[in-house]
Amino acid sequence: MKRLIDRWGPARTSAAALAVMILLGGVTFEVLKDEPGREMMDCARFSRVVLMGFAVANPDYSMRFSLVPDDECRPHPDYDDKIPPFDGSLEVSLGPRISGMWTGEAPALSTEFRQHPSGEIRFPKPRPWRLTETMTSPESQDPKAENLLTLNTLKEMDWRRHRVHAVVTLKHPLNEAEVDDMHVIGLGETLLLSPGLHGKSFGWPYVYPGTIGGFNAFAGPKSTSRVEEFRRWVSLLKSEDEPALEQLDLDLSELRDRAEEGLIYGFTVINTPEMVKRMVGNPKVRSVSVIDIAPEIP
Repeated sequence: MKRLIDRWGPARTSAAALAVMILLGGVTFEVLKDEPGREMMDCARFSRVVLMGFAVANPDYSMRFSLVPDDECRPHPDYDDKIPPFDGSLEVSLGPRISGMWTGEAPALSTEFRQHPSGEIRFPKPRPWRLTETMTSPESQDPKAENLLTLNTLKEMDWRRHRVHAVVTLKHPLNEAEVDDMHVIGLGETLLLSPGLHGKSFGWPYVYPGTIGGFNAFAGPKSTSRVEEFRRWVSLLKSEDEPALEQLDLDLSELRDRAEEGLIYGFTVINTPEMVKRMVGNPKVRSVSVIDIAPEIP
């Protein structure tokens, strides 16, 4: 897949738009086969394990909801404070994670995550694209060549007209405070919490208002720590969730190890060309790869 980088006029070029449509049109579905003794998940568990697990396993894609699944799983006044019946399906909009500050700016395809009464799960399997490739086996990339390409791409680019989406990989994993000194994760951005040695790194997205997949990251004591949000989610996973997690290419033991470790291996950034170029010169940074560029909102 070609890089989704445009020399910006008033809108994205037709080539970039076509590339996005190919990605969205390439969504296929994985099916988790029924196993004896596995019961159908309730709404809260299904959204927490499957939807949130999908978001963690696919940080190269963003998810949006017409109704936050956490609300779907709560009691509703029209039902006399009883939780409405769960039909096994939650609808989401899925799209590539691109440079818009707000997820609503990105093109997306409406799709559903469905669970059959037998326990069978059906969920989308989107195609890889530039961001996927960058998050996969980063150690195989030539950091000097990647950084030079980034500097050349952003050379003389006007900070008043452009917004850059890039992936920053670190020379060594850092704790959250050290990363915050470099860049505080913001809306539309994500932390990479695994090295991606044999595949795509999994990540933790910044989600406003802190709810995705029926998981309220801000429940309990309020915290701005993305790592603590991730740890809380992992703490809610149980051994019976392993078949669903494995189908999402997640391993419960590794998730628990990474939660305990609490280190960050990289992150995405959406900011001005100047800010992204400064990342290249940071001694803690291994490489900076530009994913796409958008016109700045006036």
